[in-house]
Amino acid sequence: MPNCMGGFMRAALRLATVALLSGIAMESFAASQAQIDEARNKGLAWLIVNQGGDGSWKVNATLGIQATSSALEALLNAGIRRGFSFAAGQSWLTNAEAVSTDSLSRQSATLSQCGADVSALTSRLVAMRNARTKSWGAYHQYLGSFPDTSLAMDAMYSTGTSYADTSTTLGFINGRQNADGGWSYVVREPFASQSREIPTAHTAIMLSHYKAAGWGVDTYLTRAVNWLVSRQKSDGGFAEEPSASAGNAYDTALVLRAFTEAKNAGNTAAIAAQAVIDRALDFLVAGQGADGSWEQEPIQTALALLAFPGVTLTDSDGDGIPDGVETILATDPLKPDGRVFAKGNGVGINGVTVPVFIASALLDAPFSETLTASGGTPPYSWQVTGGYLPQGLALGSATGTISGTPTLMGTFTFTYSATDSLGTGSETVGQIAVDRARIRAREPAITYYSTLNNAYAAQPPGAAAVIEIMAGTVAEEIVCDRNVSVILRGGFDELFSTQAGETVLSGSLTVIDGEITVDGVSVQ
Repeated sequence: MPNCMGGFMRAALRLATVALLSGIAMESFAASQAQIDEARNKGLAWLIVNQGGDGSWKVNATLGIQATSSALEALLNAGIRRGFSFAAGQSWLTNAEAVSTDSLSRQSATLSQCGADVSALTSRLVAMRNARTKSWGAYHQYLGSFPDTSLAMDAMYSTGTSYADTSTTLGFINGRQNADGGWSYVVREPFASQSREIPTAHTAIMLSHYKAAGWGVDTYLTRAVNWLVSRQKSDGGFAEEPSASAGNAYDTALVLRAFTEAKNAGNTAAIAAQAVIDRALDFLVAGQGADGSWEQEPIQTALALLAFPGVTLTDSDGDGIPDGVETILATDPLKPDGRVFAKGNGVGINGVTVPVFIASALLDAPFSETLTASGGTPPYSWQVTGGYLPQGLALGSATGTISGTPTLMGTFTFTYSATDSLGTGSETVGQIAVDRARIRAREPAITYYSTLNNAYAAQPPGAAAVIEIMAGTVAEEIVCDRNVSVILRGGFDELFSTQAGETVLSGSLTVIDGEITVDGVSVQ
């Protein structure tokens, strides 16, 4: 009989760096919001710096998908959906070959959250299940395991995949819940009746989602939550091994997610377990390393970050690195400098190579960028294969040029391919962030600009122009040295409809020639 231990168990056992956190004195009170915010920023900074050159996060050669999926979801949990780190990670995950149920489930769920079409992946996932029991094991047609089945069912739920055998598969799981309320790893093994934290936590997360969707699983979820509550260690953490006296970050973060999802679904047992949740959160925050990681390992670090409540962190320059994280990394939160952490492609492949494409565009302003490729036999043909370009932009199939005028704000992630003249091709991820320009000129026609210098330089000699700036701070040195008459008006809202505030020009305004009238602008 093949070894059908769940894929996640294999992953957990291979995490050589999963160590018990001992000797931590835990008080029974929740970590403050300031402590959580600081821990989140430090953890995100560690993930960004420790991303691989190929865009992945890896524990070893076998756990790249698990680590990269977890890291991307940690970024998403902080509201990060743009920038080099995010796009490079998504690109690697898109092209990774998932073999196990565990990896394919995670790949499908994460890419779906990134906005990708994952229907081909979920079709593969359904085909991998055990045909008799409608459950999933570690690999294709293996006997069902509880973490694998729960991960696969969660992928069905999170991707919105229509799955006809939901009742049967839920019955497989619920009918095999142990008397104490937990689940083991697999149906048939010497310790099949021995409940463990990891399979129980994964199952509880999945059941929480199906409860929220209206399935009658709350009784099973309540028993699982109560069993997990009983497993908390004296230090506030959780640990998989029954003999362990102290908790560890990996299991604690996973159990915390289970409690959070059950609470969000309205499970009364999870709601009543707030003191348990608070102590576990204290344990996680106290166990963070000085470098911002948990055990210097990407899966544990990402899972710990996912245990914190979801937020949308401020990212003033739109480079995909929140301001608080940039402070830790000593980069400028007002300059889009996220690519400084790019380490290069990191891998060499045969055939056609297409790099990750990241660009910024301005709403209602002309845009034109040309994609690049190397290898193979040119000329190349280009195609958007998934996701969407910003509204108003189109890709030239023969030129590889994305051009047009964006008419909708937002961050748009897409996959694109380049195919050479012999039919060999490759695809990767592109991302274009469309922001409203903070500066516009009204005369002779409304035109948007990224800087005051650009707006001034665009005025012809002898022109009379009105240049408007949104409220906030603009860091520039402006030298007006031409025969141009300009009214510089600041303090506008995001629609340029009202002038209710003031714009601070952080720099100097020097007039050598022409005429400048300042209204609502403070020069500092």
